[in-house]
Amino acid sequence: MRWILMVAIGLMQVQLSAQKQSLCYEITNPQLGTKTSYLFGTMHVMEESSFFFPKKISKLLKKSKVLCLEVKDVASVSIDPKLLFDTTFSIKQYCNSSQWDSLMNWANDILLLNPKQFENTFLNAKPFLFLQFILATDLPKKTKSHEIELEKIAKGKNLTIFQLEGIETQLSIFDEIPYEGQVELIFTALKDLEQGKQDFIEMQKLYANQNLDELCGFAIKGFLEEYRALFLDHRNKKWIETMERLMLEDSTFFAVGAGHLCGDDGLIALLGQKGYQIKVIYL
Repeated sequence: MRWILMVAIGLMQVQLSAQKQSLCYEITNPQLGTKTSYLFGTMHVMEESSFFFPKKISKLLKKSKVLCLEVKDVASVSIDPKLLFDTTFSIKQYCNSSQWDSLMNWANDILLLNPKQFENTFLNAKPFLFLQFILATDLPKKTKSHEIELEKIAKGKNLTIFQLEGIETQLSIFDEIPYEGQVELIFTALKDLEQGKQDFIEMQKLYANQNLDELCGFAIKGFLEEYRALFLDHRNKKWIETMERLMLEDSTFFAVGAGHLCGDDGLIALLGQKGYQIKVIYL
């Protein structure tokens, strides 16, 4: 899924506005003593040949005692099938004939499934499962993940690894969006698959350039704007308590989707409201 990246605002963000071309920040507070923590905004998936992972990120992580991700062991995490299916739901009931035909064409071309095979496999699959398959077609064949690379480094240095939430919590976000809205997302994505691929390429370039102004302007569109509170704001507020506890105990390197850093309810603003000093780290 593409995460929204918003421009940071507010008093503290005004001080950062002239130097916000960075994805990484130092966090300090007199209450933490000499312990320094770090906040890094990731792009969950990037093309392998364009993967942006400056050496300074590795150095900061190795200076820390703890790595904290949204979800740990993301490469091997297992998902309870009960979270992916709903016996009361059938996508066919939400489609007109034209939409169903487009979905079947996509399933045949991408999943190599005929209509009968598709129904047998996905009869009661929740809409977000379809959406994830469709959005996956935007991705290059060879990809890399910041989270996976960070975990490799952390495990090599025997750092403690924590998570801010489980995969179950992330999937439950979709349960708060009506099925009608989720199905609409499916056909919006299907409508222009090629545009989705171009959007991914553009997002990737903006991320690598750390051009947050343009990245935010480009990314905040479509359904994610409508459901921004669900995907970003509410989660940020829940995370702060855990972040404060971890930082008090030890120097912690936080790595979360870059969209969580910005905005009135972004992590940078919320930490600033709590009295933490946030310093830009140039990568």
